[in-house]
Amino acid sequence: MSLEVLNLNYNYSSKFSLTDINLSFHNGITAVIGPNGAGKSTMIKCIANIFKSSGNIFYMNKKIDRNDKNFFTKSLSYLPQSSENDSGITVFEAILLGLMNTLTLHVSSAQVQAVNAMMDIFELQLLAQRRIYELSGGQLQMVLLAQAIIKEPEILLLDEPLNNLDIHRQFALLNLITKLSKEKDMITTIVMHDINLAARYADNIVIMNNGKVHSKGKPNEVITKEMLKDIYKIDSNIYLREQGYPVIEFVDIATNS
Repeated sequence: MSLEVLNLNYNYSSKFSLTDINLSFHNGITAVIGPNGAGKSTMIKCIANIFKSSGNIFYMNKKIDRNDKNFFTKSLSYLPQSSENDSGITVFEAILLGLMNTLTLHVSSAQVQAVNAMMDIFELQLLAQRRIYELSGGQLQMVLLAQAIIKEPEILLLDEPLNNLDIHRQFALLNLITKLSKEKDMITTIVMHDINLAARYADNIVIMNNGKVHSKGKPNEVITKEMLKDIYKIDSNIYLREQGYPVIEFVDIATNS
């Protein structure tokens, strides 16, 4: 499967825009990295049709109509960077809302089973009757990801899903996303800040800067000392693990010399 973005452009203001974004996303995980203000989240929102942009999106070689609500609500799931947690609904009900397209006044046993299965996967059973406003930021993130995945999307767009998670939960969540992406054959795109986690978990990496694609490819192809100095303005050492992915040691702020 493939998702292609061709000539995507988006003007937010005279100071920021996305310019001529051309990318292909395939099964597995693509990490989108880059400095603050590079356009990572904006690009994801354009693909999810939250921001109206020019250009074309193709899925499985078929051009997607931006007014095709069925595609954007059924085939694609988007998890935003931050969400309000003042809702009075329970965790069970929040995950059930992920099946909005199929819900009626009567919740079927199959839908209940689907929610319970998601809670098992995300280890949320003990929180099933907890109100959303009672959750920690990390717990809410898990609930929202379960909500995004329960409808079994073909395309999963995650905007900084590691926010509010401690180190252990960051690894646990990425392990789970990797497992689900493989099992469910999803095209998964994750906006991330941690370059080492991106290098470890992503099949491909897109590096953005100033609203443009700086480079794209396998982690060991695009994560270089030159790129880190050019984009992040830091000096670094890079070591290649036996598994094939690079590990970055950040040395210091790069000098101009």
